[in-house]
Amino acid sequence: MANGMKAIFYIFSFKRMNEKLLKYLIYIAGIIGLYAFFAVRILPMFNLVLIEDRHPDYFEFTKYGELYYFSQIKHFREELPFPKGKYRLSEKQSSAQDADIIAFGDSFFDFNRQKTVAERLHDTLDVAVHAVNAWFPYSYFYHIGYEKADPKVIIFEVVERNIPFRFKQPHTRTLTLNPPEPHVGFRGMGNKVKKFIFPENDEELYSVMLKGSYLTEWLYTNIATFKFDALGYISSRTPVYDLDQFGYPVLFYDLTVNDSYTSFYYEHTDEMIDTYCDNITDLANKLKKDFNLDMLFLPIPNKYTLYYDKIDPDADYDNFLPRLYNEMEKRNIKYVNVYDDFARSDRQLFYGTDTHWNKNGVDIAVERLLEHLSENPSLSGKVRLSLLLNN
Repeated sequence: MANGMKAIFYIFSFKRMNEKLLKYLIYIAGIIGLYAFFAVRILPMFNLVLIEDRHPDYFEFTKYGELYYFSQIKHFREELPFPKGKYRLSEKQSSAQDADIIAFGDSFFDFNRQKTVAERLHDTLDVAVHAVNAWFPYSYFYHIGYEKADPKVIIFEVVERNIPFRFKQPHTRTLTLNPPEPHVGFRGMGNKVKKFIFPENDEELYSVMLKGSYLTEWLYTNIATFKFDALGYISSRTPVYDLDQFGYPVLFYDLTVNDSYTSFYYEHTDEMIDTYCDNITDLANKLKKDFNLDMLFLPIPNKYTLYYDKIDPDADYDNFLPRLYNEMEKRNIKYVNVYDDFARSDRQLFYGTDTHWNKNGVDIAVERLLEHLSENPSLSGKVRLSLLLNN
């Protein structure tokens, strides 16, 4: 009887202990969940738990290439030069109205693991350069209230994979990825509250916390590496990769190797090329007419376009960029051809585990840009003199 009572006592004690443990685990989970909710909305709280800080103006504010972080497989760790302050956020940055040259582009022009093109032009020529990290120049100048003045040059850079998206339709004043929101009155306050409660990239930020926090990074990386070694599994964002042929690990972005119209493997028809070039021409005419800006178009080849033959020797490039060049010439659009220089180069032009170019790629682009700028009649006397002295 006594033993039976003891057994019942132990059962109830164990049950109460389990209930207490479960209660504490629920409390801990609740605290973690509440912290995560606020952390993805408040940057200092977000970075407090991360091994590597993130910053909204420095997407490359990491130790390794951006493509590595999709899966975090150890074999693809490529330590890159640490980024410095961005030119467009520095004291060197000129206003658009006061600039001699405007450098307008996507992440390639804003990628600052080395000096950006805008900073190189500023330092080389000692002239005012305005850098913009955006997609649609016509709407940008309209929304900032740019006043038509003396002619000046705008260098418009677009990476190859983005050209079909950027120019599938004409550029308008309202064409923008992020339309401006009102920041005054109740509506403006409501928009701010809405963005705080429902941030657009909250799922991405939760994923960053899961992969990169002090508590989980080691476990996540080791599991990802084991899955790759044992099962050949890698993130669908980087389905094509190489660990042997280049002498360094290489990852390729899914948008350049899938079946979408941004991909190397997509067969762009002549009609598509015509549409893109018609809209490039339309943009150049609008910038000239409304803002007195002479556009110099700079398409940057995809990394896979240059190195596909090492990965897929049987593949054929549809000559997207050369065909684009040919049609732009017919329309008298000023452009910079770096594809031929990149294709001939025996240097590494892109970081292996990142989508972006390195200093070697920037060197070629700056050299070609200086050549084209020296032939442009829209430059001020000061810029012309600087170009003359540098030649």
